[in-house]
Amino acid sequence: MTFVFMHIGHLFSFIFTHKANYISFPCYRRLFPLIYLFFFMYFFFLLRNFTAYVLGKMAGSLCGAIWRATVGSGIRSSRPQVLLAGVAPRLRFQFLSTEVELADKTATSTTTSFDTTSRYKEKPWDYLISEEYQERYGEQPVWTNYRRNHKGGIPPQKTRKMCIRGDKVCGNPCPICRDQKLGVDYRNVKLLEQFISPHSGSILDATQTGVCRKQQKNLTNAITQARDHGLLSFHIPIIEFQPTADYSNTHAAVNKTPPAAALQNQTAWYPWYDWQQPPEKEVARLRKMYKPFLKVEAAPS
Repeated sequence: MTFVFMHIGHLFSFIFTHKANYISFPCYRRLFPLIYLFFFMYFFFLLRNFTAYVLGKMAGSLCGAIWRATVGSGIRSSRPQVLLAGVAPRLRFQFLSTEVELADKTATSTTTSFDTTSRYKEKPWDYLISEEYQERYGEQPVWTNYRRNHKGGIPPQKTRKMCIRGDKVCGNPCPICRDQKLGVDYRNVKLLEQFISPHSGSILDATQTGVCRKQQKNLTNAITQARDHGLLSFHIPIIEFQPTADYSNTHAAVNKTPPAAALQNQTAWYPWYDWQQPPEKEVARLRKMYKPFLKVEAAPS
């Protein structure tokens, strides 16, 4: 309020102060109607802002009075907006719960951030026939062109222990850990065949494929389990049966090993473990050297 009246006082003081100075010049007389119009528009603008401010204060006081009257009357309801709508039909209140909003946001974010790896969690072999796999790897194995960053010109002689520790993923993870959709399972035959040498049938070394030691252990267990289930073929060496050979278990090669001679004679296993009497000359020399420190031996009875 004080601010508005101060502005009005400044305007009128400016008008009546400078009118006497410029009224003697005919060129400035034509500008006075425009100056008056500008001042009245500015006054109208201040009056409008002041009116809006007063009405806003009155509306806030009215809403507070209605709320205090409603709550103070002893009425308790789970939906106070219904009571306020009956008291003041033109007022519209919106009551929001923070917990409900957070729950809705969490549900929405959970729905939008759909885990793509869950599609291949139960059937990881479906990923190897998908278009995404073909675009990423093509016909090459998953470990092709993989190179681990290392310090110096000599690569490390063994791969890292593991690439994922809890929620932290190391830099440049191995071919299995970098693609979470590659599920290591004994039924995922196409993936396991990429880690088996086509020439010898043996499992490729981790230094060749770049797989970490944890995933190498999982691959070895999965390949062994797949071979036990008959999903992977492997070479069994042919053993020729010789009729003249002795396949019985009665010869010396399969009998119990007889005890050693030292155990039979109750002697030491090695001869230098037995007591060896020192020479008398050496004993006499040591007795003479340590005579002040030796205790007097009792004479044998």
